[in-house]
Amino acid sequence: MTTRQVACWIAVCDLCGGTTDPEGFTAHFDTPADAIGHATAWNDSISGWTLAPDGRLVCDTVTDRAHETVHEAAGKRIPEPGPDAMHVTFTTA
Repeated sequence: MTTRQVACWIAVCDLCGGTTDPEGFTAHFDTPADAIGHATAWNDSISGWTLAPDGRLVCDTVTDRAHETVHEAAGKRIPEPGPDAMHVTFTTA
């Protein structure tokens, strides 16, 4: 049996150290940029890792306040309606 050691790069959350992507895998890449690009590829308004302006890479697996603060600051979360938000309530007659 032949083996060899190879070096690779994975995305690591700067807050919790998590490494899994939205599909539950830890993908391995040839460059740091490729790892970050993959982690943030699901960069929609709800899911996907966030690369914050300050350079922190934050996963979307953990939903504690620290993680959510970074996602919200990047505009990745829809804020809860506040007292000034318009809302509609439907009722049946």
